[in-house]
Amino acid sequence: MLYAIAVGLLSFDKMPSPQQPLLRTIIIDPGHGGFDPGCHGLFSKEKNIALDISLKLGRALHKAFPMIKIVYTRTTDIMPGNKTTIQDGIRYRAALANQSHGDLFICIHCNSDGLPPGQYPVRRLAGYKTTGRGKKKKKLPVYVTFWVKNTKTGTATYIWKADRSAPKGDAINARNGENMGDSTNSAFDLETPEAKMRAQLYEKKYFVNSALFGTLVEREFAKAGRHSDGVNQRQVGIGVLQATGMPSVLIETGFLTNKEEEQYLNSKRGQNEVVSNIMGAFRRYRDALNSGKGSVAWR
Repeated sequence: MLYAIAVGLLSFDKMPSPQQPLLRTIIIDPGHGGFDPGCHGLFSKEKNIALDISLKLGRALHKAFPMIKIVYTRTTDIMPGNKTTIQDGIRYRAALANQSHGDLFICIHCNSDGLPPGQYPVRRLAGYKTTGRGKKKKKLPVYVTFWVKNTKTGTATYIWKADRSAPKGDAINARNGENMGDSTNSAFDLETPEAKMRAQLYEKKYFVNSALFGTLVEREFAKAGRHSDGVNQRQVGIGVLQATGMPSVLIETGFLTNKEEEQYLNSKRGQNEVVSNIMGAFRRYRDALNSGKGSVAWR
């Protein structure tokens, strides 16, 4: 379903000076890692592909925009922060992003449709056969097994669930001392009504900008010939997006359960194309923020 959303900087936000660009720090979060492999295909694991694409994306961003700081939540096959649980890893990712004063959080993942990768057997009723005679005569079902190819493909970008805004506001306020439009760049009491109202205003801005960047990413994928499922909010909120006080997206780059898409995501060409698509979206997003105006259709 398509509907229009206004995009750009909200009126409450002061434009930064030329010495203070809108996008100063980008957080890149390769999904999973270490003991958490994520989903898997016929021959590969999500954690490894997410890391490969994330590192390539970071290098591309640094080459194109050397003035932008790139912060990775991990650069090797570990749970971020060397944490021992997934939840502690999520908290570490968010804390690192917030402490680094990130201006955009990009989480890279691969997808699964919950079915076995490649192809899988399906048992179906083919008919009945009669056995026995007289009173012992009865019909028994006859089943045959079909092999079904896993054909699910495509990309999707997720943003945080709008009706779960309280954690996002807490994350925004947790960025102690950050200049959120203050000309003095000074900290303020985070518990005052003014501070809470300010966090709510930034929530709205961050939601709009997350939707904008996500839409641009999916448009680039679609232009490249990939099937796109658009921008989505998952019914169950995504913890790492809820807890980051900045525009934040989670990009599903494709399905490892599909044989051809798994091969594509493991290939140099496929990974480079994914990075190129995200870079194209980033350039358009940066231009939209710098112009302070624009609108997009969000599916």
